[in-house]
Amino acid sequence: MLATGQKIPNDYEPATLAHPARNVPKPVMPDEAKQETEAGAQAFLNYRADAQWYAMQTGDTTVVREVTAIECENCIKQFDDIDSLYSEGGWAMGGWEKLTLPDGSFTKRADGGYNLPVSIDSRGFKTIEKHEARVLQEPFAGTGILDVYIDYRQGQWNYLTASPRGSL
Repeated sequence: MLATGQKIPNDYEPATLAHPARNVPKPVMPDEAKQETEAGAQAFLNYRADAQWYAMQTGDTTVVREVTAIECENCIKQFDDIDSLYSEGGWAMGGWEKLTLPDGSFTKRADGGYNLPVSIDSRGFKTIEKHEARVLQEPFAGTGILDVYIDYRQGQWNYLTASPRGSL
């Protein structure tokens, strides 16, 4: 199941050393993710996590780029790296994450954005080049690790950046 609760179809095949993922479900943004509320922010973060997973599974970074501000230079570099990996015949395995807002953390800043301390559950990922694992991010989980900065512009959420807790 994806972070948004969207079901993964039975014909989905995870990536292996032999082939990239197959029949990957394209994430669907829930209506709640379009509202400037705490529940809307959580739904948006779930959708963005699914969009990032989709990019890693398919090499199609279009969906995640649509909800990520161009100001997030690290994000854009990551998406460019995914594009390059797939264009050179490689692929990724894994990449599933879920960010959770703790109760009472949804507060609008003076600049109009939201700096949210999130807990994270990451299953890690590998990149595959020439049927060998090249890059590995170990799974990790915890609270107090990450702050996410998002804002609500022109009727939609935008992901601006994430940084180690307390650095934003």
